[in-house]
Amino acid sequence: MVTRPARKIRFAVAGSGWRALFYVRAAKSLPTWFELTGVLCRTPEKASAFGAEHGVYAVATLEELLEAQPEFVVSCVNKAGMARMVVRLMEAGVPVLSETPLALDVPTLREIYAAQRRTGTLLELAEQYFLWPTHAARRAVIDRGLLGETVSCWLSMAHDYHAVSLLRFYLNPDESRVAICARQTKTPIVMTGGRGGYVTDGQTGEEIRTFAQLDYADGKLGLYDFSGTQYHSAIRSSHIRVLGTRGEIFDDTVRYLDGENRPREARLSVHRDVITGTIRSIDFDGERVYVNPFPGEAAMSEDEIAVAEVICRMGTCVVREGKRFYREGYRDAYLSALMLAALQTGGRAVSERMEWDRPDRPESPVFCAEISDEVD
Repeated sequence: MVTRPARKIRFAVAGSGWRALFYVRAAKSLPTWFELTGVLCRTPEKASAFGAEHGVYAVATLEELLEAQPEFVVSCVNKAGMARMVVRLMEAGVPVLSETPLALDVPTLREIYAAQRRTGTLLELAEQYFLWPTHAARRAVIDRGLLGETVSCWLSMAHDYHAVSLLRFYLNPDESRVAICARQTKTPIVMTGGRGGYVTDGQTGEEIRTFAQLDYADGKLGLYDFSGTQYHSAIRSSHIRVLGTRGEIFDDTVRYLDGENRPREARLSVHRDVITGTIRSIDFDGERVYVNPFPGEAAMSEDEIAVAEVICRMGTCVVREGKRFYREGYRDAYLSALMLAALQTGGRAVSERMEWDRPDRPESPVFCAEISDEVD
């Protein structure tokens, strides 16, 4: 559980696209927790427009961004240039909180890892899904032992590296060897909207759905079933099912055996702010299993709550206390790349021991990234 920092966490953002706005909103929603020192845009014209629209200090060069001496920089640029930006920031000695993904292929992943080893600069991954209130509440139920040992997880609510992270979060599997089979389907669907909002023109588009099976070394099973349309479609919902030896969680319903092996069923009860709709707490079977650590009257989605917690963990745990809060950034990107490789070959891919897995390597604070030399 994060707590209010003794002093504001000062950070800057490299990038001015859709994802960067999550960090701008976090700073505005929690002004006693965070201070946004600046936003890096691609051109002076875009910086001027972005600053005027959002009421923040916006610049067009990295040198200007760093003049305010932020504690760290959040990298939110386009994927094509992310590796260049990550390396550039690390070579400048600036701690980096990098948006996902760290890389889309293994060679680039290795380049970033080599640069981090060479510079010794702090690189953290802004993986946030496991910090969503509902995910945290489900994990709290699992930690009570009600499901026994988790054995499999079917996940249909997040893409690629986020899904890899969530499967690990729920299963805690042995990832020393992971065999991945994957395939895709393409089917028509009536489009109902996107980031821009709901549409009613009835236009038909294409839904590309990916199915993957991850077989872990200890026999646990991860099942991935996702299409990007789920993020914004009014006719596609998201779900999760975690199976254990003594029970299961399906979305917000928990079925399990009690101490006398009698079947029980209970639901996660979400309590929201009556005005903003922000999740304030979650209960299970009469006990509280999640509390939103952030006060205030601003409306915050689950993703925005998680992003605020990532910022807080980066500032207090990593920069000020030297403690890491997420160690699997390279592995997330690596397994996601293997899933893509399995799709392209139509067969299966098997993980290998990589340099970031070597136990003889001294621990270093590393994570992953959405970073680029060209700012969105």
